[in-house]
Amino acid sequence: MLSNKILKISIILLAGILIRLYFNIGHIFSDDAYYSYLSYNLLNGDFPGDYLGYPVSPLRINHLILTTFSYSIFGVNEFATLVFPFIFSIGSILLTYKLAALLTKDGSISLTAAVLMAFFPTDVVFATINFVDISTMFFINLGIYFLVKSYKSNKIYLAVWGGAFLFVSMQFKEHIYYTSILLGVLWLYYLVKHQKLNIQISIALLFIISNFLLEGSIYLCLHNDFLYRLTMTELNYQFCFYNFFPYTAEKHSGATSYWENLFNQVFFINGRSVFLRRFYLFLPFVGVIQSIFNFRKKEYKLLTFWFLGTLILLMAFTTSVSGYKPLDLQISWYVFPLFMPMVLLSSIFINKFKSYLKYSLIIIYIAGSFIMCSHYEVYFKKENGNKFKKFLRENPEKFIHTDHFTKYSIDLIRSSYDKKNTSERILGKEFNLVEIKEGDWIVYSKKHVAELRIQKFNFPDFAILSSSTFEEVKSFRDFKVYRKSSK
Repeated sequence: MLSNKILKISIILLAGILIRLYFNIGHIFSDDAYYSYLSYNLLNGDFPGDYLGYPVSPLRINHLILTTFSYSIFGVNEFATLVFPFIFSIGSILLTYKLAALLTKDGSISLTAAVLMAFFPTDVVFATINFVDISTMFFINLGIYFLVKSYKSNKIYLAVWGGAFLFVSMQFKEHIYYTSILLGVLWLYYLVKHQKLNIQISIALLFIISNFLLEGSIYLCLHNDFLYRLTMTELNYQFCFYNFFPYTAEKHSGATSYWENLFNQVFFINGRSVFLRRFYLFLPFVGVIQSIFNFRKKEYKLLTFWFLGTLILLMAFTTSVSGYKPLDLQISWYVFPLFMPMVLLSSIFINKFKSYLKYSLIIIYIAGSFIMCSHYEVYFKKENGNKFKKFLRENPEKFIHTDHFTKYSIDLIRSSYDKKNTSERILGKEFNLVEIKEGDWIVYSKKHVAELRIQKFNFPDFAILSSSTFEEVKSFRDFKVYRKSSK
């Protein structure tokens, strides 16, 4: 019986590995550029160095440490940046199985949950992108697993492990805030109902508070600011305001009223982004349906609270201390905290059907996963990106001038961070494009430059690239390569 379970979960893990390798995305010239460059600076003991970018990125130090460790083993290259996201993605499949078994005590539900996570499109695709979300949620979900296991087995040392994993997650990304609120609500509920403290939740909250105090003390010594993380978070809102409320709602509806924009953001934009986004294969909707069943039957209370609480917080809770600013969930990876409870509830729902319907639904789900993963490839412009990366690797000797954001990516792809004579930042209106050497290249991304200008970075007029002084070498949609002409 045990060997049969091991065989089944091994097959699921193998399938998860294969689909992630098949839909390997790699570097996407986005936030991963910042993480890759910061990790290189950390490797060389010059952190954050001359970094220009999102103020919050250097705060995600645990992700940077892991990438730095990967650099030290595999070298400073694209592959090294993808190792740990891939490992944590595969680990999440096994963790999903274990959590489902712990919460439902049903082997069939547990295997179904593992299948759903193995083929969940967003997790599949982000397993090979150097973003922090998979890593963050792996440690949070692992912490939750040990807390629940401690409660059910009455073994306190397991709660210590759970708190430790939550502690570690806090320097990846700020998703722990949602978990902290849910734990706080549960702690109060248990105190009121049972007139005593829940030791597992108390330990978890102590670890979270101790992390906040320890980090604050370190930042107080380094930057004379105990609340440095909050300071940088607020600065990040100002730096890239266009990614946050109310700008996101104003852009969507054109409304000027704060309350109208707030309503649109929470119910229309975020609601649609969660429930109608094709990449999620409508599992959030299934999770809500199963939650309704759970309410009626008074079962799976903890799982239902986890799912609905996270859903409400993601859609409506403020992400700023200076004002009420809900998160904009149009960015698909912002919903990662919801995936685990959503998958667990969906597996319970699927197992309510007879075997032939259950397996039919799983087959349809897997087919849908392949379709959505291919749509993700289009969304991230994988084919074009791979051509551009291949082109860069084939021309390692060419001196390239480009904006700092694009430069981080080019240096990573060409493994040339430490080669000072291969690229140069174009920064400031005074930069004279005409004076660059004949034969040098300019890589121009209209999209990147437009965003950087919104961030208050200045650049020269790139219209000169259309003159006879320059000639186009190659075009890769978002990226155009020009050469200084000898004419």
